[in-house]
Formats: sequence, structure tokens, C-alpha cells
Amino acid sequence: MKILNISAVVFITVISITIFSCGKKTEKVSIPSKDTSVKKEAVKQNEIKNTVFEGVWISNEDAMSQIQVKADNWIEMYEGEKADTFKFATGDSCLADLNAKTNPNGKYITVFDPDGSRCFFVINVSDSKLELSYTGRGSTLTYKKK
Repeated sequence: MKILNISAVVFITVISITIFSCGKKTEKVSIPSKDTSVKKEAVKQNEIKNTVFEGVWISNEDAMSQIQVKADNWIEMYEGEKADTFKFATGDSCLADLNAKTNPNGKYITVFDPDGSRCFFVINVSDSKLELSYTGRGSTLTYKKK
């Protein structure tokens, strides 16, 4: 008889919790994301023409590493591997960092990677040569046009 009473109490408790928890309103928790759209709009006037970067660039350090630029697509290729395509933009600051100060004497490339956007300071760009400084790392990447 005691087992029946304990089972009934447990059953009633479970039903009560279920009924009362269904009636509660839950709040949606949202994690704020970095909105770079405002900053993107602000730099449109100062953009380097992306056509300067158009084409295929071969790394001077590793000839199997290449970057192809088509319109606003930044395509990273490594011989024998699948290419990765990202959107990119140019401006007078790193667009991935909302707190970045602008540099009217220089231009930046921001590659919008879902795993973490990357910024490069443009040291030099010409018809045949591209030099970038990977901000945050300080390394210089050099490329020649294919």
C-alpha cells in the first residue's frame, strides 16, 4: 500500500511541475553581435577601389598559397585544398573592430570570416606587387600578381 501512495505522490508532483512550468513565460536571451554595418557605410567615401586588388596573387613565401580577389570576394587558395571564399571591404580602419581608430594616411582590408574577421594594413599595392601587414600579428605578407 505504501508503494502505491509513494507512486501517487511522485506522479502528482511530476504532473504539477509540468503544468506550472508550462504556464511560465520565458525570456529570450539574446547575445549582442558586432554590427559593422554603420562603420561599413561610413568608410564608403574613403574606400580603395577594390579593382586595384582584382586578380590572383601568389605568396612570395609559399608559391602554393594564393589569394584571388573578385569584386568583394576574397578567395584563399592553397594547392590541393578546397578554396575558402569570404567577403571583404576596404577602409581607413579595421571594420571588424568597432573601436578601431581611423588612419587617414593608410588603408585596411577587412576579411569577414565567420571564425573571426581578419584585418590587414595595406603597405603597398601596385599592378604587380601586394604587401599587407596582418594587424594583431605584425607579420608582413607579400604577393606577386599572377
